[in-house]
Amino acid sequence: MPQRSDFQPKFTFDPLTYRGALMALPQTAAWEQLDSPQRSEIYVPDMHSKALAPDVSVVEGMRGAGKSFWTAVLADQAAREYVSGSAKIHTLHNVIVRVGFGLDNSNELFPTAKRMTAWMDQGISPDEIWRSVLIRQGAKAVDMALPFTDSVDAAAQWVSQNPHAADDQITEIDRQLVVNGQALMLLFDSLERLADDWAGIRERLKAALVLCLECRTRRAIRFKFFLRPDMIEEEDELWHFADSSKLLHSKATLAWRPDDFYGLIALFLANHASLDGEFREELTSQTHLRWQAIDGIYALPRRMPFRDLIEALAGPFVGPKANRGNTYTWIPTHLSDAKARLSPRSILLALRHAAEWTETHHPEHRFALHYDGVRQGVAEASTTRIREIKEDYPWVGPLLESLQGTTVPLKFDDLTSNWIPGLVDASLSAARSGQRLPPRRYDSDPIRKGSLEALVADLIELAVLYPTEDGRFNMPDIFRVGFGIKRRGGVRPPR
Repeated sequence: MPQRSDFQPKFTFDPLTYRGALMALPQTAAWEQLDSPQRSEIYVPDMHSKALAPDVSVVEGMRGAGKSFWTAVLADQAAREYVSGSAKIHTLHNVIVRVGFGLDNSNELFPTAKRMTAWMDQGISPDEIWRSVLIRQGAKAVDMALPFTDSVDAAAQWVSQNPHAADDQITEIDRQLVVNGQALMLLFDSLERLADDWAGIRERLKAALVLCLECRTRRAIRFKFFLRPDMIEEEDELWHFADSSKLLHSKATLAWRPDDFYGLIALFLANHASLDGEFREELTSQTHLRWQAIDGIYALPRRMPFRDLIEALAGPFVGPKANRGNTYTWIPTHLSDAKARLSPRSILLALRHAAEWTETHHPEHRFALHYDGVRQGVAEASTTRIREIKEDYPWVGPLLESLQGTTVPLKFDDLTSNWIPGLVDASLSAARSGQRLPPRRYDSDPIRKGSLEALVADLIELAVLYPTEDGRFNMPDIFRVGFGIKRRGGVRPPR
């Protein structure tokens, strides 16, 4: 069996230097602002190029996949032009981007959820609210005088009182955009904040989607929605309107493949000041790759040798021998959810923590990352991912915490045996008290509402559980490790 000590990496990376660089990987907190990120943080996976194009109206992404990140990038003209050039997304040329809803509570760019509630209590419909946002943003984009005072309140009131004139305004905005050789793209993000319950979110989001479909018949006005998977999957209610399939058929997904993970790390190293070009020079000397700088940032060449790269940083195995797993495949496998989805925040956290752990426990290790450090980093990413899902869905925590010490896969009765009514009620109360959404199927399914079957289906929808071929239920390591759940035949999680 191959030994770790026998391995000779393709690239020579000084462990201390590169460990220090990895310890400086970007922080992994959620992107909670409309300010654009640094250019060196903008990595465009191939599968994201379609999602950023103006004609794609619906973009699906799990938490941490980049929904708010790309909203901030697209909303910033300089960052958008950089992406257009570096990722060759030519359809972004001559596009004016505005935010129709997102991470801003000022009531200046668009109305907040509370403001919408107040208007709807006054008889203003969600459709009129979104038309007012479009008119206000579109008129500014083409330097057209507004027929009302420039505020979200005045815009909504005017549209409600002048519906026909509002349609004429949209037509004129579209005409002027065409004359100018431009297009307007209105972005919608963080849509779970539209209301405090599914019914409220559904009503407001559905109105925006219907208006989006209407605007697809116009020549120069486009909407783009960054949606969570549970919103995409609510076909019976949210998407129950004429021709909604036209939006879903062109849907794009913010998917991250394993090599995209490593591409994010490689981009960081290629532009990190402390390495002073050493990383690029080493790869060029061994592979003859060509590097091109755009706005002072080096983009990754094609055919990057990611396996050789990660093995030069962390060794070939997650242990002293090959039987503990190959580093290149082990990391993304253990960071994936039940639908094999990956979050870039998880890899950044895992490798940064691995570098910190290695520096503390094995500072003389021959690689930048010790294999136990890699395992500890993945465990830390698991803990963080669990904290995130508890924040988004507080009802998940009590249910899975009740499984601590059990061994998956589990039969249905074993899985739900501890979910007594009091525990489930407490889980729902935790969601509502924090103004978070309850389990969708358990709370509102017309047939299975209130049943444990619906609750399990909600966990499967969130990719926390997945059914096995023999009818039992398993859990991916990204959640299993952090909840202290065992796995038959599995390696004991790090402590």
